[in-house]
Amino acid sequence: MKLVKRLSALAFVGFLGLATTSCLNNDDDNDYSTFGFFPTTKIEVNQDSIMPAGKTTNVHVTYQKTNSCQDFIQFSLLQGSTAFKHNIGVYGKQSNSTSCTEGITLETKTLKFTPKDAGEYTLKFWTGNKEGSTSPKYDSIVLDIKAQ
Repeated sequence: MKLVKRLSALAFVGFLGLATTSCLNNDDDNDYSTFGFFPTTKIEVNQDSIMPAGKTTNVHVTYQKTNSCQDFIQFSLLQGSTAFKHNIGVYGKQSNSTSCTEGITLETKTLKFTPKDAGEYTLKFWTGNKEGSTSPKYDSIVLDIKAQ
């Protein structure tokens, strides 16, 4: 009786494996995305709009795209960030498509910066790597955040 149960279970697992496996090769091998950082070209903050600690200050960040298949995902903290110094990158994706149009375009997104404490914050945005090197270059802005 145990042998029949084991064979039934084995047959069921085999059927499940066959039912979930496709013999068709209809996967689109060209449909993928790569991810990375876009170089920042400009950082703007209206000094009158710098909010106190606990409130949001809008930082306008302009970055460079090299074709129409690149899309913004989010702002990311990079290595070397501390409590009052933030290394920030514009994180995005590159879709692999034959309909991409080449050309450099600039886009601006707003970073919503909400520090918890008062103090002087340095926001350093990745602008690319130093020529012939993997060492990053940054453009920075300093925000003097007051207490509430």
